[in-house]
Amino acid sequence: MYRYFMRQTVVGDGRRPARTSLREAQKQAGVPAGRWMGRGLAVLGIAPGEEVTEAQLRNLFGERGRHPYADRIEADLLARGEPTKKAFKAGALGRQVMVTGVDFVFRPQPTIYLLWTLGDEETRRVIEAAHERAIVRVLERIEDEVAVIRYGKDGIYRVRPPGGLVAARFRHYEARSGMPLLHDHLLLSVKGQRLDGKWGSIHTLALHENTVAASALYNDLVA
Repeated sequence: MYRYFMRQTVVGDGRRPARTSLREAQKQAGVPAGRWMGRGLAVLGIAPGEEVTEAQLRNLFGERGRHPYADRIEADLLARGEPTKKAFKAGALGRQVMVTGVDFVFRPQPTIYLLWTLGDEETRRVIEAAHERAIVRVLERIEDEVAVIRYGKDGIYRVRPPGGLVAARFRHYEARSGMPLLHDHLLLSVKGQRLDGKWGSIHTLALHENTVAASALYNDLVA
């Protein structure tokens, strides 16, 4: 999933040229840089709206759930003479996981994205603002009412991640066919912090069970 995302999704569903940096590939594809979202960013030292870098994506989603700044954390500890094993563990967000994220795709209803396609610049800006605001609200609902961390034997305990979640948002302007289509991919990390400060994994079944509700809320807010 991570390799597919990095080769195509982050560059507008195109084909990322070999040996091309993430930002350069996005510029060539005509799409903006990805942006971080979610209340969980605070504990990771990332500001909402900050640009998503390739190293951060690799650590959080490609290395089975590590801190976005894991490289920096490890390097600092190794420079202080700390053992390699301890430095590696310091860059981890709890246990490693196989499924590192869930990709939510948001696009306005056909009448609205057609208006975005055919409208003037002001109309397009208004629709994009409504689109972005709706995504923020849906993510807040997932943080407050949907996401749960399972832990304990057989996942008997479930708790909301009090600090919120972490997600990377990527804007696309076209469908795979090349037709104009405003839509965003929201890559939601499954990593969340419990009340005791330990990192756990978001129960993905709860996310899947609420996709229809999330879609309905998004459509209502955009309209």
